[in-house]
Amino acid sequence: MNKRPLILRTLITVVVVLVFTLAIHPLFQRDYYETFLGMLKDKQDPEAHQVVKEAKALQEANPQLYQSQALLQAADAKGLDLTKKVNGNDLQDNRDVMSLIRKNASSSIRLGLDLNGGVEFILQLVPDQEFLAMFKEDDTNAASREEMQARMASEFDRYRDIAIEILRKRLEGQKIFEAEIAPSGSSYVALRAPVVAKDEKLKLLNLIKMSARLNFRLVHENNAELVKQYLADKNNFVVPVGYELLTTSEFRPGQEPKVEYYFVNKIPEMTGKGISNAMATKDEFGQRKIQLRFSQAGAEDFARVTSRNIGRQLAIVLDGNLYCAPVVNQAITGGSAEISGRFSNEEAKSIADALVSGSFPFQIKVDAVFDTDPKLGASNVANGIWVGAISLVLVAIFMCVYYRVAGLISVVALALNVVLILGAMAAFNATLTLPGIAGIILTIGMAVDANVLVFERIREELKSGKSLMNAVDYGYQKAFSAVFDANLTTLITSIILMSVGTGAIKGFAVTLSIGILTSLFTALFVTRLIFDYLFRYTRLSALPMMQFFKKTEFNFNRMWSKAMTISGILILLSIVVFFVRGKSMLGVDFTGGTQVTFTYAEQIPQEKLEAALKKAGYDATVTYKYNAAAATDNSKVEILVRGDLTKANANESPMDHLASLLNKEFPTAKLSNGLESSIGGLIGWEFTKAALLAIAFSIIGIGAYVTLRYEFTYALTSILALLHDVIIVTGIFLALGRTISLTVIAALLTVIGYSINDTVVIFDRIRENASLKTCKTYEENVNLSINQTLNRTMLTSLTTFIVVFVLFLGAGVAINDFVLIMMLGIIVGTYSSVFLAGPMVALMRRMRSKRETMANAPAAEKR
Repeated sequence: MNKRPLILRTLITVVVVLVFTLAIHPLFQRDYYETFLGMLKDKQDPEAHQVVKEAKALQEANPQLYQSQALLQAADAKGLDLTKKVNGNDLQDNRDVMSLIRKNASSSIRLGLDLNGGVEFILQLVPDQEFLAMFKEDDTNAASREEMQARMASEFDRYRDIAIEILRKRLEGQKIFEAEIAPSGSSYVALRAPVVAKDEKLKLLNLIKMSARLNFRLVHENNAELVKQYLADKNNFVVPVGYELLTTSEFRPGQEPKVEYYFVNKIPEMTGKGISNAMATKDEFGQRKIQLRFSQAGAEDFARVTSRNIGRQLAIVLDGNLYCAPVVNQAITGGSAEISGRFSNEEAKSIADALVSGSFPFQIKVDAVFDTDPKLGASNVANGIWVGAISLVLVAIFMCVYYRVAGLISVVALALNVVLILGAMAAFNATLTLPGIAGIILTIGMAVDANVLVFERIREELKSGKSLMNAVDYGYQKAFSAVFDANLTTLITSIILMSVGTGAIKGFAVTLSIGILTSLFTALFVTRLIFDYLFRYTRLSALPMMQFFKKTEFNFNRMWSKAMTISGILILLSIVVFFVRGKSMLGVDFTGGTQVTFTYAEQIPQEKLEAALKKAGYDATVTYKYNAAAATDNSKVEILVRGDLTKANANESPMDHLASLLNKEFPTAKLSNGLESSIGGLIGWEFTKAALLAIAFSIIGIGAYVTLRYEFTYALTSILALLHDVIIVTGIFLALGRTISLTVIAALLTVIGYSINDTVVIFDRIRENASLKTCKTYEENVNLSINQTLNRTMLTSLTTFIVVFVLFLGAGVAINDFVLIMMLGIIVGTYSSVFLAGPMVALMRRMRSKRETMANAPAAEKR
């Protein structure tokens, strides 16, 4: 009888599944006011219900107010302290309550722009005096002001790229990794970000507008006397030359806010350029503050300023707002400072993130705010969900038919795996996007792979004559190293992508990392627990299974030369395709293009518009968006065409040609009032550099791990196999007339993870057989190992291929590129793992052996 303990493992499983299942709730966003009323300690509190009524009245009077703004204004106007009325911890003022309500009202899983839409901000970047001063410092040899201005104009794009990356870092500091930020026109930036709740737009707007320009400025020596004079006669008071009046306010429940007045020098003693780190913290009394750390140069400047002004008040001013004005009691030489003031948790973290990410050399003007529809279109999203569900059901049916009882156990584990992935994404506030779905698909394939590895080892142990219980024990033990190595190599990739990558690449990595950990838990821990229950409480005596290959004795070493020839030809053809396509192989995400916006009478499905444009020869994406602030024509359709609009006739402008083309195809659309502007790629140089570093470090990380676990020969072979897969898959994809986009990059990363998974499993069996000395030669060992793992390789490839093939047939054109890359990756990755990786290891071993023999030959002759 199986004596393995069950209670503790069962308790762990139940707790983990329960925690992550509860994290998924709620799936949809709830009403802000209803959420607030549901959080009340006294659900019938008349003051709370009255403040909600007044907030709604404020919104009726000013439709531009968000619910959180209206509720905060109504509560502050009444002097109502909401922290005493709601359930919550660490609530210091009403803004903390607003943040808590927003969090509770949000849906559990944030959906990305492609799946759920979001918000778009059109930002104008206006160079300020600081920008000009910076430029002058870089251009002291300019012959004239005109020359300087001309050169500054030519350099503006570079500074704009810096601003874009600063914005990106700020959003990533708020756990928003999937934002799209691109140049638009000559001095504009278009920023799109996914939002869970409508009120998040306000939070993002404040973060975006924050220039993070920190100044340390002296308060007037006679400030107290000047304040008395000002309060005595505000109308006739004259502010001292060179100073301005700034205020701080302290909220006091049931009373008027306490306002402090300071006359502050306009010229700063020091700026915040020397800040190396900033962190939101609390003092011993629970008061929030922002701790600053300076670089070496910044610390020296701060020591100089404080040593010269002992006894004076030093105002800390951020973006023109005074936060505090402490008295300098002594010179501060430790390289740190702090900002105290009235912050909510959210505000303190936002300010700290902005200070770390850097300050803008621009004034930021928000020209427009739009709500955007999902980029994939509602029908594509619905199709994708249904088709994905159908494909997973087919995989489940296949596993149950092929492995019978064991297959049913794996299906239970897969279902739990999906729940855990979604729960973890909700718990860690991850955003689900198309690249994220790529990560989920890969982890589902890896979870199936782990089960297949275990079941195939159980089959081998049963063939050797072991009892079923012992076969299961040995199956899990012997499969563990292969499962662990295969998952860990992919985890290394995802961790590096998280730390180095940005945007969609980081979103993909977050989802993939979560999926790998949950897959290991369900495939090894949960399925083993189910087997133990079956052995303990049932009479399970056999595990019938089907088998693709009853007897595998293929000579893969003999096929190696032919496989190398085929691969060489495919790589050469792929390189030719790269050169022939040139820049045309890059999609709009890289190249940018022309953005045309129209008003419309009837909303035509996005996929139909994109199909019509593609038929006419345009590489274009279509998005619907809405400007709530516009009184009329607030609904617009945005068409982003790769490159310039060159299809126009001589008698009409490119924009008019596009309108007439679509109006002819869809007469009810009635596109009109077109606006045209050029827009840069979503991927600037900083983004491209980060993506290239991410991929390079991923491959290096995989190579380092394989070297430690096996040897350098295996690592070099795995890297060559990965490069082989990426080049051939990309070449075939481009040869079919497709273009490279962010989605394609995510799919290629998925291919890398999938391919290394296959290769490592074969390497693990080669190592095992080598330690057992099963074969006379290393070539025989490699050939035997590939044959022994062939059933597992074919099964894993088939189950994953089922998922992506069904998606390819029914999920629509919007994710067609991603699915096509996955299909090609499965075929090419399986081919390289079976026909190239193992034989290449054998070849390198043979070459190394010959070199060692030749090196030792002279020594032998001497002896």
